[in-house]
Amino acid sequence: MRRSLILPALVIAAIAAALWLSGAMPALTDWAMATQRSLQTQMAQGLRALRAGEPGALLAFWSLCFGYGFVHAVGPGHGKFLIGAYGAGVSVPLGRLVGIGLVASLMQGVSAIGLVYGGVLLFDASREALQLTGDLWLERASLIAIALIGLWLMSRATRRMIRQSVAAPALATEHDGHHARAEVQCSDCGHKHAPDLHDVTALRGWRDGAMLIGAIAIRPCTGALFVLILTWRMGLIWQGIVAVLVMAIGTAAVTMTVAATAVLAREGALAQLERLERLRLIMPVIEGLAGLLVLILALNMLKIT
Repeated sequence: MRRSLILPALVIAAIAAALWLSGAMPALTDWAMATQRSLQTQMAQGLRALRAGEPGALLAFWSLCFGYGFVHAVGPGHGKFLIGAYGAGVSVPLGRLVGIGLVASLMQGVSAIGLVYGGVLLFDASREALQLTGDLWLERASLIAIALIGLWLMSRATRRMIRQSVAAPALATEHDGHHARAEVQCSDCGHKHAPDLHDVTALRGWRDGAMLIGAIAIRPCTGALFVLILTWRMGLIWQGIVAVLVMAIGTAAVTMTVAATAVLAREGALAQLERLERLRLIMPVIEGLAGLLVLILALNMLKIT
């Protein structure tokens, strides 16, 4: 089943790259922004119907919130780019990265809830102050955190390349001509004298996941702030909180797809290189390039904000 998904993932990744290189991304951004504005208008109308007690209004409103979250995630954004770049550059298990995408999206919703109700209850903040905090200061904090992750990935890849270059002469001396190839399992003693591909590229525990989730979740979705502020003013507290979580699930649908596509595309590409003797030496380079892309994106978006 998993192998059958690798080819479609490679095709999706190729299409995404083609869209990026062809300059079609601005058109996608314009469509996403226009659709989000339309959905915001419909959500405001849905809230009025909900307050009026119209039948089915709550379910219709939540459906609009799910659609908003989905469309919001389809447009260019640093969260899914970070997840995608990490999945493409680091050997992370498919299920774990998909789970990280889900948790990161949900935590974005939770951060919006905390910002709005923390600001209202503790600081009596105005709508303008909440929007400014979410759209400016927290977005900048998120981008700075993402830039630091890019630097960290580059630093980790550099350290691995240095360790491997230092270890290579020792390996060559230890083994004869037959064992000096990509063999890491010694036939004489049965022990490994160097890490294999899985060992070298394995995810570094949950620390990586926590950093990814934190960098994405810092910045709450603008649509979530919009919904929470309106529902608070209308006295529809729990309906608004559930709506934001539903919106987060809509966002997660896209983020999880990006995560799965990145992992499967990486696995498919590396499967074609499995027999290369120095494949394990290539992986740090891939991770370093992924970190560089993350850093460049974050710095470019920081210039815009």
